[in-house]
Amino acid sequence: MGAMFAWATPDYLLDYMTLEEVIFYYARGISFENDKAETVATAIISKLNEALGGKKQKTKEPQPEIPDTPDKEAFYKHYGDQIIRPGK
Repeated sequence: MGAMFAWATPDYLLDYMTLEEVIFYYARGISFENDKAETVATAIISKLNEALGGKKQKTKEPQPEIPDTPDKEAFYKHYGDQIIRPGK
């Protein structure tokens, strides 16, 4: 995760963030990296297709917007019985 977010050192994540926040930021980072790679791949394929005399490709429909805050209720619904935290 440190490659996606420079501030996200393992010590910081463990000391200052909840599990929900860590998973939220990780998911956002993966989503961003996938979108970036997909955009580059689509542009390359489109240009190659045009160069070979093909038609212009249709653009992909936009993905739904990811909310800016984690959905704690849904998180606990799926993973709540698996979370075990020692007392601080």
